[in-house]
Amino acid sequence: MSPLVVIRGNSASGKSTTAAAVQGRFERGRCAVVSQDVVRRNMIREPDEPDGFNIELIEQIARWCLDRGMVVIVEGILDAQRYGAMLGRLADSVDRSLFYGFDLTFDQTLARHSGRPLSAIVAPEQMAAWYHGWQPLPFVEEVRIDANWTLDAVTDRIYRDIGLCRNGIS
Repeated sequence: MSPLVVIRGNSASGKSTTAAAVQGRFERGRCAVVSQDVVRRNMIREPDEPDGFNIELIEQIARWCLDRGMVVIVEGILDAQRYGAMLGRLADSVDRSLFYGFDLTFDQTLARHSGRPLSAIVAPEQMAAWYHGWQPLPFVEEVRIDANWTLDAVTDRIYRDIGLCRNGIS
């Protein structure tokens, strides 16, 4: 069975870039990326609030893809208080799950943000309002990714871990 992969972290930490890089290593139709931003902001245009509709929708999309044998990467800020219960249900619904969390300082996220097109729209003050620091999930040990990890190193690690899970090794 294919694993569930969760990539969490603060805004501009590298989650979406990493998820896309991992997905790119699979044949088309074998790996789905379920992005919190895409579901919440683009699909249903909902603010990030407790018990938001996007939380259930993320879960349903992920389950649908998992039921069809796809590797599923759920990525986003995925605040522990708002999204933790949903992530726990998803993890409980599969044989294997892999959790990764970007743990960068606010200054490191601001430096990464400055290189994105979104930096022209989202000011540092807004980034500060979104920044929560490290938020561990109580039900799983996440691989903590700090600023010293390169994109290639993170991608290699996650792809290797997925391969080990698919082969029944963890």
